[in-house]
Amino acid sequence: MSNAVSSAGSPVGRIAGPSWRTATATLLRQLVLAAGPLTVLQIGCPDASWTAGLAAAMSENGRGRVVCWEPEGVRAEAVAAAVEEAGLGPYAQVRAGRPERLLASVPGPVDLLLLGGPPESFLALLKLVEPRMLPGAVVVAHGVRNVPARCADFLAHLRFSGSGYVSLPLPFDGGVEMAVRAA
Repeated sequence: MSNAVSSAGSPVGRIAGPSWRTATATLLRQLVLAAGPLTVLQIGCPDASWTAGLAAAMSENGRGRVVCWEPEGVRAEAVAAAVEEAGLGPYAQVRAGRPERLLASVPGPVDLLLLGGPPESFLALLKLVEPRMLPGAVVVAHGVRNVPARCADFLAHLRFSGSGYVSLPLPFDGGVEMAVRAA
């Protein structure tokens, strides 16, 4: 396994499935290791290994927690099982249901927001989370290049010069938008 994705003795090596080894997953791991977020909020889970991979990076930091919301109950169960199978339960919590109704139960400010569900919901979800994001918080939206019409308002919001974000489209894994909250 490449050091770009894992390091010797890391819990990342225990995560099943090839999906965690994508460029987006590597970026997320780098962000967690470098910034040391206390709260990572993942809304929508393209693959069960992503949440476990984020939890593994939190474990390497020795602190923090991933809170994952997956609207589909069966997928949420698979994500929770992947986290437990990797022995990373203390670093991740998986919830089934609509995040709009459950956001108040997320502890503290959100340091990293990962959007991986339906792109047309990204702007509404970001606006719900924004009051909980401090300057320096990071937003990563997965799959935006494949469906730009479905997330045009979201991308315009992040890329607008007065939005309070510094945003950059990244050309991998179906298009990823990464933005840092500047104000």
